[in-house]
Amino acid sequence: MPSATSSVSVTTSVKFQQKLKETKNFGDALVEVFADLARLEIVTWVAHDGDADHKAGNRLKTTINLIDGDIENELGADFLQGSPYAELRDFHELQVQKGAETIANNLKTLVGISQKVTDLLNHKRDEEKFAIGADDNADDFRRDRLPSLV
Repeated sequence: MPSATSSVSVTTSVKFQQKLKETKNFGDALVEVFADLARLEIVTWVAHDGDADHKAGNRLKTTINLIDGDIENELGADFLQGSPYAELRDFHELQVQKGAETIANNLKTLVGISQKVTDLLNHKRDEEKFAIGADDNADDFRRDRLPSLV
């Protein structure tokens, strides 16, 4: 008996965690996540007996390049009008809309996180400058003092 499923690639969070474990570098992991966010792929497919993954002909696939706005759709023969699974086209379209909304929300969240990280790093740099400046001033103050004879 065929079954229909819809899938979205590995989540951004999982990819970020994997990259962070691999490189131990927050910046590299973040750059990779942002690069991956430029593409959204939604696949809806009908699994026939013995199918382990989706193939052309038994899937609906939509790929959206979020930077360029390019949209690529693949419509398998199983989903043509008059086929037994044609009604799944509406389901797939709904998944594409939800995916686009999710990506938009995720991008807003990432921008907020990035801003907070940037603010924290800038605050830390300001504190370091202040601490270095304070030490420099203390050294200047000590140099300006007369030697103690006690």
